[in-house]
Amino acid sequence: MKRTIVFGGWAVPPDVLVDVFWGGAEYIDINFMMPKLFDKPRCLKDNWAEVVVRECKLTPGAAYYVIAGWSTGAIIAYAAAQICVPKKLILLSATPCFCRKDDYRFGSRPESLERMIGAIELDKHTVLQSFYEWSGLHYDTAMIPDYSVEELLFGLEFLRQVDLRPLTPPQVRPLFLHGVNDSVIPMAASKYFCEETGGEHIELNGGHAFFTGQRMPPEGVEF
Repeated sequence: MKRTIVFGGWAVPPDVLVDVFWGGAEYIDINFMMPKLFDKPRCLKDNWAEVVVRECKLTPGAAYYVIAGWSTGAIIAYAAAQICVPKKLILLSATPCFCRKDDYRFGSRPESLERMIGAIELDKHTVLQSFYEWSGLHYDTAMIPDYSVEELLFGLEFLRQVDLRPLTPPQVRPLFLHGVNDSVIPMAASKYFCEETGGEHIELNGGHAFFTGQRMPPEGVEF
């Protein structure tokens, strides 16, 4: 029996993706999981992907899964898929490395992430409201979980440290979907990710949360 696993993004509950997958999926809130992916002091575990697979009770090896993820969740989905080998892998607003490095020019500047880390400890809601607006989402404290500052900080540390490279084509061909006006993760990051993994890339109107306000999946695409 097919099982669809969908990983949501940083600071955003995964049910924002319900209309993308028509409700027929298990939605994983990565924010609650983030502290478990680190050793102290705030060092991302080498086996963090195995921790994800264990926490989500996924079966290593070939299984009839569809694994999907958006934004930070796309990073997690890709890593989990390397272990579980799903039948389908769908990555929305994806990048293999969030921060810019000498050998990776598509990422965000590390100092921008540092400013978010410093600001969120002082005023969580202002930072989240800004991020939601930047992503094209409505920020309503009554509609989202009250993520702790610690959970959010671990999520930002994950983005600062994670790097899926070097990339090689996985056993399943990934499907990438990306908004042409994404101001959080550049389109170039998604295209690079796709090219390095032998995937299929689809550009759609919209920003980081391009899937809001339009029919999903796109015409001619089956999830």
